[in-house]
Amino acid sequence: MPALRGSLELRDRRILVVGLARTGIAAARFLLEQGARVAATDCAASVGSDPAVKALGENGCSLRLGEHRLEDFLEAELIVISPGVPLTLAPLSEAVKAGRTVIGEMELASRHLPCPLIGVTGSNGKTTTVSLIHAMLESASIPHWVGGNIGRPLIDFLLEGRERSEKPRFVVAEVSSFQLETVCSLRPWIAVWTNLSEDHLDRYPDLEAYAEAKFRIFQNQTADDYAIVPARDRWLDFRRNRMAARIVRFGCPGDGRPEACVDGAKIVWRGADRTAEELYETERVRLPGRHNLENMMVAAAVARLCGVPPPIVQRAMDTFPGLEHRLELVEEIRGVRFYNDSKGTTVDSVVRALESFSRPVLLLAGGKDKGGAYAPLLEPLRTRARRLFLFGEAAGRMERELSGAVPIERVRDLDEAIRRSWEEARPGDVVLLSPACSSFDMFRDYEHRGETFKQGVRDLVGRVRGSEEAGGEP
Repeated sequence: MPALRGSLELRDRRILVVGLARTGIAAARFLLEQGARVAATDCAASVGSDPAVKALGENGCSLRLGEHRLEDFLEAELIVISPGVPLTLAPLSEAVKAGRTVIGEMELASRHLPCPLIGVTGSNGKTTTVSLIHAMLESASIPHWVGGNIGRPLIDFLLEGRERSEKPRFVVAEVSSFQLETVCSLRPWIAVWTNLSEDHLDRYPDLEAYAEAKFRIFQNQTADDYAIVPARDRWLDFRRNRMAARIVRFGCPGDGRPEACVDGAKIVWRGADRTAEELYETERVRLPGRHNLENMMVAAAVARLCGVPPPIVQRAMDTFPGLEHRLELVEEIRGVRFYNDSKGTTVDSVVRALESFSRPVLLLAGGKDKGGAYAPLLEPLRTRARRLFLFGEAAGRMERELSGAVPIERVRDLDEAIRRSWEEARPGDVVLLSPACSSFDMFRDYEHRGETFKQGVRDLVGRVRGSEEAGGEP
C-alpha cells in the first residue's frame, strides 16, 4: 500500500469513501468541508434512507448505493475506508494494485489533530481503560476529547471544532486492529497496548497477523513519545527492537519491578523515569477482577504522564462505577447474582470474567463464531463454574471443544438460557452472561444482547417476587 508522507492536501482531490455507517458519513462530511470532490459507496441500498446520507448527496457528494463499482475505485486519487471494510474487498484490492492510496478514517483524522493523541489498543480492556483515563482527566479539569472505537469516530473531533469553547489538551482514542490496518502516519504521544489474545480470526489468517495489525500503533512513535505495555507479553517481546518510544511497563513485582505494578492491595507508580514512587490504594475499587486492576494501573500511568495530581487519580479509582455490559451486576435475588458481561466477546475476556468470582458460576455463552480456540476455557470452567449454557451459531463447536469441563446444556436462545440457569442456580451462585462470541447471529451488537439479557433477568425477578408476594411457588 503506498505510504502517505507530509501534509495531506484535500481540496479538489477526487476522494472515495467506502462504507456509509457512522464513520463513513463523518469522513465524507469532513472531506466535503475541506473542499474535496467526494464520492461515497456502500453495498447496502438501504443506507440511502438515512437522512445523514441524503444530506451528503444534497451537499455535493456523489452516492453509489447497493453495489461497489470498480470504476469508482479507479477514478479516485484517495480512498478512505470505514473500519468494517476489509482490505480484501475485490474492487479495493484492484485499486491498491493500480497504485491508489487507501487509508482509514482514523489516519485521515490524525493528520489534522491540533493536540497530542493518546491511543489505547488491545484485545480486552480498551474501553474500560479509556473511560478511566477520561474520568481522571475530567476530575483534574484537564480539557480533552474521547472517541475512536469507543463510539465517536475520531473525525468527529474535527467536525466539532468550530463549536468547541475550550481547546482540548489531549485526544484520547480507543483504537481497534481494523482501524490500525490502514494507518501510515498516525503517531500517538502515548500508545497503550493492554494485552493480546485470540480475536477476529474470522478476519485475520492467524494470530500473528492480528498482532502485527495491533503493533502498528507504535510504528511512528519517537523517543519523545511513550509506549505503555505489559511487562510480559510474548507478542511484544520480539518486536521491541522496532519500538522507538520510551517504554513504560505494567505488571507485578515479579516482572522486574515495572514502572506500574499491582503489589498486594496497592498500585505502585514509579514514574516513567523511575525517580519517584507513588502508592494508590485498591481496597475501595468497585470493579471486580485482577484484569480491572491492570486497567486501573494503565490509566493511572497515562494520567500521571498527563499531569493529573495523585489525589485526583486515587479519587477517580475509588469512585469509577464500571461500564455497562462489562461485569455489570444486574440483579440479586434469593442469593443468586446475575452479571451482564455481554462485551466479553473473546475467550480471554471470559477467562478473566470467570477468574473475577470466588462464587460458583453458571455461564451463559455462545453467538457468532470468531474463529478462535475455546480450549483455554476448559480449566477456568472446571475450577470456577458449575454449569454451561450454550446458544447461537457457535454452540455446536463450543460444546465439542468444552465437553467434560462442566455439565453443558444447549438452549434455544438467551431467554431460555436465563430461565434454565435460574432453575439450576443455588443461593450463593453467579449467573454470568459472558459469550466468548460476537452477537451478530441473533442481535444487532453486544449492547443489544446485553440489554436483552438485562430485561430478561428483570422480567424473571419480577415474576419471582410477584409469586412470593402472592404466596405461591416461583
